[in-house]
Amino acid sequence: MSHSDFTLRATSALLDPADALRDVLFSLGGTLAQQGCTPGHILRLRIHAPEPQAFSLTRRAIDLAWREAFGGLRRPVFYHQSAVDLVIEADAQLSAPAEARPVWRGMTVPEIARAYSPRSQANMRDVFATWNAEGAAFRAVQGGLEIAYGPQRDATFDFYPAQRRDAPLWVFLHGGYWQACTKDQHGQFAQGMLRHGFAVANLDYSLAPEMPLAEIVLQTRHGLQYLAAQADALGFDPARIHLAGHSAGAHLAAMAASDPHGPPIMSALLLSGVFDLEPLLHLPMGAMLGLEARNWRGLSPLLRERPCARIGLALGALETDEFKRQSLEMALNWNAPAPLVVPGRHHFSLLEDLRVDGPLLDLALRTAA
Repeated sequence: MSHSDFTLRATSALLDPADALRDVLFSLGGTLAQQGCTPGHILRLRIHAPEPQAFSLTRRAIDLAWREAFGGLRRPVFYHQSAVDLVIEADAQLSAPAEARPVWRGMTVPEIARAYSPRSQANMRDVFATWNAEGAAFRAVQGGLEIAYGPQRDATFDFYPAQRRDAPLWVFLHGGYWQACTKDQHGQFAQGMLRHGFAVANLDYSLAPEMPLAEIVLQTRHGLQYLAAQADALGFDPARIHLAGHSAGAHLAAMAASDPHGPPIMSALLLSGVFDLEPLLHLPMGAMLGLEARNWRGLSPLLRERPCARIGLALGALETDEFKRQSLEMALNWNAPAPLVVPGRHHFSLLEDLRVDGPLLDLALRTAA
């Protein structure tokens, strides 16, 4: 297969290492897109900085900044001392286009990739910048407790009590294709439910590829079991636990709601989720998640029996046809109401409607009634 090699170069003068890395990686991603490439075409990176150790991927802030731009993709990184601002050089390889033949539901691999790429709907640098700032501001004003539910670094949740004891609990699970994002970027989306008298747990979880999806599902179960066991100490009603999840978090919420080994769940609000994982087998993401022919069915809530929990679904009107199909089939298979389609919203802006009174918050409240 013919190919061409090329080197990209991007710089940043930002002082904070995580901000500088985020700035450079998004610039590299944009340049790659102009070449008709993705970060997957990168072979290796060279980081030049006055303090190269500040950009080690072993640092949590650096790891999360990397994930915002490149998800769970990992490539060899070489560090060099330099007197200049951060400079990253990326060696990339552009392979000849693969044979365009259908591999799933009449779609080629590039078509599947586009159909399951919600990032194409938004400027992700701006989305993450907004979420980071608003999430930090919410946590600073609202307070709340950060509590560990397991030994892993990300096995934590932020807990926001209701004004009265024995209130129902609303548990939120963030998205990021199981490879990016944290609870810290999503607390602000609990404002509406807090305002309406719910206690809230903003649950975090470990990310792929370091933790395969099958283990993330188990970790989520452990988090919910911990919450149920601590209901008296935290002051909520363990018989009224409601889940909500966005994107990958919607998948995890659906898995938890239909899990016979987890705590009883009264309802699940599923926002823009992926519930049938078969198409991901054809993408590089599938390997990152540990998906194989032997396990994707068991990890697809669409193929599970309908749980006793009340189910609500919603997505943005600007979503891709595949995301719309997934939610519609989920509603049909689980005998749930048709998904709410929110006008003018894409995959990421949909969450804004959880903060204010309107159709999506109304659905959240009805589902958790």
